[in-house]
Amino acid sequence: MKTISKYKFKWLRIWKKILYFFPLQLLKAYFKHHQTYLLIWLIPFLIILNNFGVTFGIPSLFLIPQYNGNIGILSFLFMGLATGSFIMAFHISSYVVMSHRFPFIVATRQPFLVYSQNNSTIPLIYILLYFYQSVNFQLYNEYITFGKSLINILFFLIGIIIFILFSFGFFYFIVRIFPLLHSNIRHRLEKSFLKRYFKKQTRKKVQKINNIYAGAYGPENIELYIKGFLKIGKAKKFSNYDKKILSKVLYGQHLNAFYYIVLVISFIIIRGQFKDSTSLILPAGASLILIFTVITLGFSLLYIIFQKWTLVTILGILLGVNYLFNLNNKIYNSAYGLNYNKPVNIDISKHGNFRKDSLSTVAILNNWKNKNISDSIKKPKMVVVCASGGGLKLALWTYYSLGYIDSLTNGKLLSQTELMTGASGGMIGAAYIRELYYRHLEGKNKTYFSRKYFYQLSKNLLNPIMFSFSFSDWFIHFEKFTYNKHSYYIDRAFMLEKTLNTNTEGIFDKSILSYKIPEQNATIPMMILNPSIMNTGSRLIISPLSQSYLVKSEYVDSLKDIEFRYTYKAFEADSLRFLTALRMQASFPYVSPPVHLPGKPIIRVFDAGLNDNFGYLTAYNFIMEFSDWINQNTSGVILINIDEQKQNKKMYYSKEGYVSNIVSPFKALFGNWSDIQLSNNLQVLSSIKKILNNKFYFIDLKLSSNKKKISLSWELTNREKQIIINSISNKYNKAQISKLDSLLR
Repeated sequence: MKTISKYKFKWLRIWKKILYFFPLQLLKAYFKHHQTYLLIWLIPFLIILNNFGVTFGIPSLFLIPQYNGNIGILSFLFMGLATGSFIMAFHISSYVVMSHRFPFIVATRQPFLVYSQNNSTIPLIYILLYFYQSVNFQLYNEYITFGKSLINILFFLIGIIIFILFSFGFFYFIVRIFPLLHSNIRHRLEKSFLKRYFKKQTRKKVQKINNIYAGAYGPENIELYIKGFLKIGKAKKFSNYDKKILSKVLYGQHLNAFYYIVLVISFIIIRGQFKDSTSLILPAGASLILIFTVITLGFSLLYIIFQKWTLVTILGILLGVNYLFNLNNKIYNSAYGLNYNKPVNIDISKHGNFRKDSLSTVAILNNWKNKNISDSIKKPKMVVVCASGGGLKLALWTYYSLGYIDSLTNGKLLSQTELMTGASGGMIGAAYIRELYYRHLEGKNKTYFSRKYFYQLSKNLLNPIMFSFSFSDWFIHFEKFTYNKHSYYIDRAFMLEKTLNTNTEGIFDKSILSYKIPEQNATIPMMILNPSIMNTGSRLIISPLSQSYLVKSEYVDSLKDIEFRYTYKAFEADSLRFLTALRMQASFPYVSPPVHLPGKPIIRVFDAGLNDNFGYLTAYNFIMEFSDWINQNTSGVILINIDEQKQNKKMYYSKEGYVSNIVSPFKALFGNWSDIQLSNNLQVLSSIKKILNNKFYFIDLKLSSNKKKISLSWELTNREKQIIINSISNKYNKAQISKLDSLLR
């Protein structure tokens, strides 16, 4: 019996040592006392496990980062550096908040280093999962060889190690080198208000700390801890230590953490004010990780200063910033080219001369007809293109599908296209093929449809945007640039335009007025952009031509659409940068901010897809206005719908659980808005057919992604780009193209 008792006692001791192993107790403390830190890691874990932001392509930003348009050792190195910053932010923040629960570490030579080693369970799991997921993503989505993918992961690890070494080097400098500096410098710093404040706070907590130190090992009774690489140490009893000395050590560690946090956040803020160096623009995934880093370090900084008042302080800061923002008359998210210095009131109830603008457009239609009639064709068919919103994938699909079909029809498609409209990415693709076509007619380009132009447009747009968002858009804007003799603040909207301008070799860097003459002469199709007005939900009609007839309404005067050129004439509307006009109707949430227009009241505009993601409303209003002319002078209208294939049938058979039933109303309201628009607009298409006496033809070009949908992002993988190219040859699109070809003959 004694033997069994000794055996049980032995195993109880072993289990106790395992149970009170420092890394396990840290995990227990997170679950029991500080669940916030688990939430901090939740989103990065979900992202790399492909369970968060899949629709928007966020996992690929993390797992296959791009740097200067390339995926390689530098992109993974920067991703590693950013991840290292987040890991260190996690260590420092939790150390500041939780170290008093494990006071035995004060008896070690390097308390923070010991704490970080034992606090690395979650980061190590993350790194291992990242390794596995990233290699699979590289192989499947970018066709990178297994050997090269391993080299990329190696540089990811090197980046993490470099940042961690830098961080511990900083603490070594503070603890070992800083005290050796000139005595006058050290004396002045030690007499600073900051140190006196921390000491005062420490004195207030002495009694509380003494109560925590009542046990031999502290409140968590740690027995074993990771002492070094492959070394396990036994926690020392500290009950015999002088409590004031122990408090002083913890105070010093917290003060050093304060210095480190201020240094890192200051670097991020300062670096963010200089965006011109493209070589220092990080991968989008790294910028997102840095956002988590700033949030974590910011929380730690406030906790060090305000302790239990941290949450109240955060709430106060948010309310204060909101109040100051309302007092600030500066407009950051501007429309470049407009004059914001005129304190002019705008009258949104007036939109110009409807009849005059309509007659001017009839003259354009006559020019279009004269261009397209021939001995065999007296009444050509008019083509109207409606390009749907959908990020970079729809921009590429619109460009490629229109260019491909135009080449098959020997240029008849673009020649007979009279109107292009739509939303977001689709309009960028339509504008791209139209501009290249125009330059070809002027003799500047040999061709306007090629893989070269496709891959130029497909270049990464997201890195500079997310870099600006993570480094500076949270803070005060200092940098400005000049366009049309007016100054504007540099933010992520500017970075989006700058990058798109670079990727497209500057072909969009002109005013909207520069398209007036070629549109009037019907040299190129008319293009009408219609970003949504956030104030009312109506639309802002942007065109180099006056289009007041498109905003006519006999009902609800306050919700009328607004004609841009007439309403903002006093603010130099014709000088609006065309790149900005494209951005205004492609303001994807949080990627590109809503645009604030000049004058009072301040009109804010957002993505065109918020109101009409397909362009059907503009097409309908245009055809309605000129239906008599169309019936007399054409043999009908061909409306080309460029969109992505929907999975509507699967929606009817989707299973719903308890949670799904709760969130399904919100999903129907916000998640299915595009499908709701499409359902409503089908009635619009039916009415067009009646108006045109059945001389209406609908061509539907669908981007088909088969098993896996292409992400709604401004950064696509090589696999996704290939899917776009291959979609033109699927059975459905071939039938639609054949139908279109016969209609154009």
